[in-house]
This record gives sequence, C-alpha cells and structure tokens, in this order.
Amino acid sequence: MKPSIIYQNSLTTLIAILIDSIIGDPQKIYNKIPHPVVGIGKWIGLLDDYFNKPNITEQKQLQNGKIALGFILGLPVGLALGLTNGFNRFLPFTKSTLLLGTLSSTLIAQRSLYKHVECVAIALEHQDIKQARFAVSQIVGRQTDCLDESGISRAAIESLAENFSDGITAPILWSFIGGFPGLVIYKTINTADSMIGHFTQRYRYFGRAAAKVDDWVNLPASRLSAFWIMLASNQFKKRSQIAKEAKTHRSPNAGWPEAAMAFGAHIYLGGPRHYAEETVSAPWMGQGRKMLGAKDIRNCLKIFRNACFFQAFFLTITTIFLCKNNKLSKK
Repeated sequence: MKPSIIYQNSLTTLIAILIDSIIGDPQKIYNKIPHPVVGIGKWIGLLDDYFNKPNITEQKQLQNGKIALGFILGLPVGLALGLTNGFNRFLPFTKSTLLLGTLSSTLIAQRSLYKHVECVAIALEHQDIKQARFAVSQIVGRQTDCLDESGISRAAIESLAENFSDGITAPILWSFIGGFPGLVIYKTINTADSMIGHFTQRYRYFGRAAAKVDDWVNLPASRLSAFWIMLASNQFKKRSQIAKEAKTHRSPNAGWPEAAMAFGAHIYLGGPRHYAEETVSAPWMGQGRKMLGAKDIRNCLKIFRNACFFQAFFLTITTIFLCKNNKLSKK
C-alpha cells in the first residue's frame, strides 16, 4: 500500500521548511538559473502584455483578466502536477518526497525574509539612515526617501508581519493541503496579485480577478499567522481586540498578522503611509509606543522566529502522527 497523499504532503512541507531554514535561497544557483518565482513573473508579464489591451471596455477588461488568470495558473500548475506524478510513479517514496520537498523549499521565504528585515535593523544600529531606507525599500511598496528611524522601523515590522503570512504560513498551509502543486497554485496567485492586482488605471479591472482570488487563498493563512504570532508573544488574552483592530485594515488579510505583531511587541503599527500614487491614511493598531527603532525590529524578529518554530513544531507532530497512522493502515 502506498503512503497516503496527506502524509506525503506533510512530510514534503516539513522537508521544505528545514531546507529553507538551513540553506535559504542559494544565490550562486540563482545567478545561473532563474528563481521559480522569476519564471512565473515572466510568464505573467507575457500574458499581461497579450490580454491587457488599452482602449477596451471595462467589462472586456474584467473578462480578459479572468481568462489571463486561467492561463497564468495553467502552465506552472501543469508543470507541478507533471513533476509530482512523475516522481511518485518512477521513484521510491523517500526519493520522490525529498525531491518534492527540495523544490517546495524554493517557494518558502522564511530565511530570506528574516535576513532582509535584519538588514534594516543592522543599518539603523550603525546609524546609517540612508542604507536603512534602501534596505527597507527592498521589502515595502511605500516611498521610503523621507522616512525617519521610526517610520523605517514601522515599515520593516509591518512587512515582516504581512510576509510571515504571505511568504511562510500560506505556502506551508497550501503545501500541506495540496502538496507541491498546491504550493505552486498559491505562489502563482500571490505573484499575479503582486504584479497585476493593483487598483490603478491599468489594472483596476484587468487585475481584479487576481486580487480577489489572492484574498480568498490568503484568508485562512492570515488568521493562522496571527494565531502563531499570538502564541509566540503570549498575547491570547488580547485576541478579541486583535481581531477587532485587524478588521480596520484596508486589506481583508494583512491586518491580522500586523495587529497580532503590534500587540505582541507592545507597539503601534499602521497609521498614515505614502505610496508612489497615493497617501493612505490608515488607522493605528496595537498598544504601547509609536516611536520605534532597531530594538523594536529585533524584538519582532524574535517573535517571528518563535512563531516559525511553533509552526514547524506543530507540523512535525502532525507528520509523526500521520506516519504512525500510515504504518498502522499497512498492517
């Protein structure tokens, strides 16, 4: 009897987490071959150019956006299904799962997110405001040229919290549910949203399908990421207030991990922020201080590490349980 699919998914995801936490993104390899997300991005760019035509009706833009999203998903997901079925058919279970876990690790951003946010803290600790603005500009979409130390710190922490959900918890969740193909589906949708899911003149209608689907697939992970952050910072007593303030965020999902991080670190997040095309007057979330610095980033990185640990620990226990269950079913 073959091992259950859910057991393989769980083991694949656990292997991916371990590889990503130890190795991260091997830059020497990606200097020679593009990262999978880069390939997905180029595919989305080609379909954007082909389907997103100017001077067509809003209804036609909406329709083209849905068709484009279907094609966007088709190629990467087809490749992921082909690889998964091929590995499982022609390789032993252990080798197949190890290969799928290795491939999956490229789509989880645990180590790279930590390093990017830590770079901001290091620059501030060295009182290099120019380098700190550059470092934070690599992980946020807002304008950073005029940010002071507190603004830079807040932007870095908000990015850490939001990307904990989008870049770690959601990929792990969808990998557990759907294996490597499930992870690719999520990552493709998320990349499409980041490229075409904007409320701008070019993408207001064409990118609406990508933005809506991204909201749906991120909904469970955003709540789950808030749970891990609350667990890591021992803030369950504030869960109803966190949920209340999370709902004030303009995003249906980003507010959950951000509010949890704000209360966990005893700081305020949110507030007014400036983007290239607009200024957003967002409400404040959290408690404590509004003036932030490198120490607050370091504290949030500690919460982030603990949240990642609890998530990995839970998955390990689940995998052991499924393994025992699988052995019993063979008898």
